[in-house]
Amino acid sequence: MTFAIAPMTAEHVPESAALLDRWYARARRPRALPAGGQAESPYTYEELVAKLLAGPGTEAVAARGSRGRLSGYLVVSPDEPGSGDRLDEHSHPRSALVAHGGHALHPGREPEVLREMYAAVAERFVARGRLVHHVDLPADDSVAMAWFRLGFGLERIRGLMPVKASGRQPRGVDGLAIRRASPADLGPVGRMAAESAGYRQHAAIFQPQPQEVLQQLRTRYTEALADPHSAAWLAVRRGEEAGMVVLTPVPPGPFTPESAVELVEAYVEPNARGEGVSRVLLATALAWAYDRGYRHITANWPTGSPLAAGHWPALGFTPVSYRLCRVIDSRLSQGT
Repeated sequence: MTFAIAPMTAEHVPESAALLDRWYARARRPRALPAGGQAESPYTYEELVAKLLAGPGTEAVAARGSRGRLSGYLVVSPDEPGSGDRLDEHSHPRSALVAHGGHALHPGREPEVLREMYAAVAERFVARGRLVHHVDLPADDSVAMAWFRLGFGLERIRGLMPVKASGRQPRGVDGLAIRRASPADLGPVGRMAAESAGYRQHAAIFQPQPQEVLQQLRTRYTEALADPHSAAWLAVRRGEEAGMVVLTPVPPGPFTPESAVELVEAYVEPNARGEGVSRVLLATALAWAYDRGYRHITANWPTGSPLAAGHWPALGFTPVSYRLCRVIDSRLSQGT
């Protein structure tokens, strides 16, 4: 089957938004999401698609089948360093991004239509030297499969967990004390944040962490430590920091409900791992979040991490969205 591929304009927005609504409805509804399945979003689907389409440097196409029905649309935008979840994640200076809501496909021939749309758009970004391509989408393998067939891999998972009233607490760790971090604790919090990022340079994540980014992480949580809507805790044993967590509010989105807080940083010193320090820190953070009216907590982790990939799901985080990645061979930009 041949698809007619054309530039996407504002005229396509209503039809594309309706397709997006059906597309997201096909994704499995994780138990972690509120009743009704879909998290609240600050935008309607039409507003979301229109906002993405109007972004600077955006390339967008729409595909129609032989009967003129909209078979899919694709919106790709430049992804600048620091515009993602964290300073040290996805910070390649020449990236492109299909954000949440940036694509939808009519069921039936998803791989074929996506392949033609991606070919029409991606070549322009590669010609501009943007060789790292990301896609954000629901955490559903059937939805992601069309991208997997284009050479994308699963890079990160975002999970969601309900925040409930304190129940059975984890068993304590001998000699461990948990205390709320203050602005005066920026030193140890920043040090552990940088060490956590530095770990991602190694197997099996292999993600570069430039020194300037690691240095920025040492002061990244200055405002969070002074903000009453955010909070951090330090685990201390025998006078030495054994770990920490940092929570900050997160705005609602397609896969993030209202009244949610994000676990933006978590770290346990290597000599304290495997003893339950992380569980005690998380339990303390969840109790605080519940008392402040937060009813969900979200976190994201790299799928290649030997520490995080199994740890956070085991603690109760249900995957709700994926980030995929494809790295184009740099020899293309060198003409070889």
